Amino acid sequence: MTSKTHRSSARSWHAGQPRGWLVVGLLLLFGSLSFSTMAAQNPAGKITALDGEAWVKEGLWGKKYLKVGSVIYSGDTLQTDDDSRINMRFLDKTFFTLGPDAKMKIDSFDESEDAEVSFGASILQGAFRFVSGLLSKQKPEAMNVQITTATIGVRGTHVAGEVFPRKEENGLVTEASAVVTLLEDEEGRDTSILVSNDYGSVVVDEPGYGTEIPDEHSPPGAVRRIQLRSIQNLLRVIRNSTRSSAPKVKLP
Repeated sequence: MTSKTHRSSARSWHAGQPRGWLVVGLLLLFGSLSFSTMAAQNPAGKITALDGEAWVKEGLWGKKYLKVGSVIYSGDTLQTDDDSRINMRFLDKTFFTLGPDAKMKIDSFDESEDAEVSFGASILQGAFRFVSGLLSKQKPEAMNVQITTATIGVRGTHVAGEVFPRKEENGLVTEASAVVTLLEDEEGRDTSILVSNDYGSVVVDEPGYGTEIPDEHSPPGAVRRIQLRSIQNLLRVIRNSTRSSAPKVKLP
């Protein structure tokens, strides 16, 4: 009787052993992957002003809420809530501002000399403004900003714009579109942007001028002077209650 019980227990232990080790192995694997992912993240900058709520996307549904002083990393996707605004200062002194219901991904931030793209960012939706920093000054071609309909090549620049994402409602589709405006350089330097996609490109080299990209299948529109009222309205959308943390805007 005792012998049968012992053999039965042994068989049960051996039968459960592979499953137990499998669980432990999976836990170690996911733990190591999580650790390596965290270790691979490079600090890119920090939040310098926040009006309302903003967060970094974590996984499929998770959110990590941001506050003034929060560190942001290469690979982060940031989003602002309705009626919220956020200012970011990157390590190379690049400044970014996002308006309400805006979304931006930090594609890359690498200060090493051999980096092909030192600073890459994607504006996925919403109003934005940025003032390029040291990386762009040292190597202009190493910084680019993607929008849904084009790429902005930066040449030591102060830029504002708005990205309107693709929408489908009641069976009607509104294609993604964007408008990009060159603003006055803080230091009075000559400045320009190259706005391009697979269908064409334009160079904007005069403050107060810009281009509109009507959809993802059209080239950037002809460079034109943007109405002062339109620029003021755009800046009003992204203006933060703690404006002192961002560079001042000179209107053309």
